[in-house]
Amino acid sequence: MKIKLEFDLSKTWEDMKRTFDKINIGHLLLLSLALHLFAMPFPSDGGMIFDEAHYVPAAMATLRLEPANVEHTPLAKILIAISIGILGNYWFAWRFPIIIMGVLALYVFYRIAQFFLEEKTALIATAFLSFDIIFFVHSSIFVLDTPAILFGLLGIERYLNGKHKSAAASFGISFLMKETGLFFLGATGIYHFLQGLKTRRLDMVKEDRRVRKKKALVQFLMFMLVLVIVGGGGLWIYDIIYKPTAGTTVQAIAQPVVYVDGNGNPTNTTTIVSRHTLKSLITNPVDHMLFSWIYFSNLAPAVVTSEENFRPPWSWILPIGDIFNAPKYLIVSVRAGDLTWCTIRWISQITPSVEFFLIPILVAFAVNGIRKRRVDEKGLGLLVCAWILTSYMPFLMIGLFVQRMTFNYYFIYTIPALALGIPYFWQSISFSDKVRMGLLLIQLFVTIEFFLGFFPVVIFR
Repeated sequence: MKIKLEFDLSKTWEDMKRTFDKINIGHLLLLSLALHLFAMPFPSDGGMIFDEAHYVPAAMATLRLEPANVEHTPLAKILIAISIGILGNYWFAWRFPIIIMGVLALYVFYRIAQFFLEEKTALIATAFLSFDIIFFVHSSIFVLDTPAILFGLLGIERYLNGKHKSAAASFGISFLMKETGLFFLGATGIYHFLQGLKTRRLDMVKEDRRVRKKKALVQFLMFMLVLVIVGGGGLWIYDIIYKPTAGTTVQAIAQPVVYVDGNGNPTNTTTIVSRHTLKSLITNPVDHMLFSWIYFSNLAPAVVTSEENFRPPWSWILPIGDIFNAPKYLIVSVRAGDLTWCTIRWISQITPSVEFFLIPILVAFAVNGIRKRRVDEKGLGLLVCAWILTSYMPFLMIGLFVQRMTFNYYFIYTIPALALGIPYFWQSISFSDKVRMGLLLIQLFVTIEFFLGFFPVVIFR
């Protein structure tokens, strides 16, 4: 007796395709929001995760109109201070606004991806960002990076759609959230310049060069005016209201005192020293940024206490050392007899299927350039590489020459570029569209599996 088994893989593929076609960005955003809200209350006993220990007190001081954490621009702390003022000083008020901004950042990123990619591929690129562990963790807790990323992405999206004034305003707000928002401005500037050179070479329309240059100059000046008004003006208003201190000087004044008797003859001499504390106030955006520059420049190199804490920038993109020995923000365990269960684990774990693609993306861009392959006329590869240059290379240079980079979460500014670059990489491979899509989905599946394995609340492993 023979048993014959038949599998109709083509039908299975069609069923999967129909299911996938029904998924849209709304489903992904709702799923991301649900996962964030599920993880948000852990811990809910007042315990703070990572830099919440610094930023929650800074937000409380901001609420009292006291300057705090002045080395960073103030807007994110002001927003959380308002949230605390309305909702109270507890975990929901700290984290919920950050979660909302993180989910909104996914939508804005999707809009950027749509500019370069087909709708479903753009959705997959957004899923890579959504399920990246570093991005998820830092868009779940009160740190300054997610608000800066949201408005930085919005600036890029506005620019790509020709809304240059609103792009400048968005970049200004991103800078006010955290000064690292300038990474997005830098990437857009490089992309604008190089893509402009390419399109001018291809443009066959005969237009007076002088008129074109005049239009470009006016557009640039308007962009810079809006950027300075929003970014510089906002920081100036903060300095006027909060009067932050750049430093204090203690001035000692010695005054001799002569004691005399009844006949006017000196009997004793002493010196009274009075001390006066003089504060050097920050009164304008230039002074504020100079203070921040001096502050970060004078930070002592990090003391390397363990491989867990010191994650040099090259280890963010290469399988060097123990990649699972990531910086731990908060660990909660339960012990029963000889057994111990980890229940909460907030860690800054890289996602290899995303972060380790930085070098392949750069190689694909270089090969396409050498072979003069027009994989994307809109310049997706150019934007991705400019993004990597402005957001990752500074940390790499500092890590090489200063050796002061301690936490791999600085890579959060480059991760959106990699999420865009992964589809670009697969588009550069000479496979059929169906094979490329299959490989892209396999990579996304690996990313989701890795995400579930390192989800902050230990329920998926």
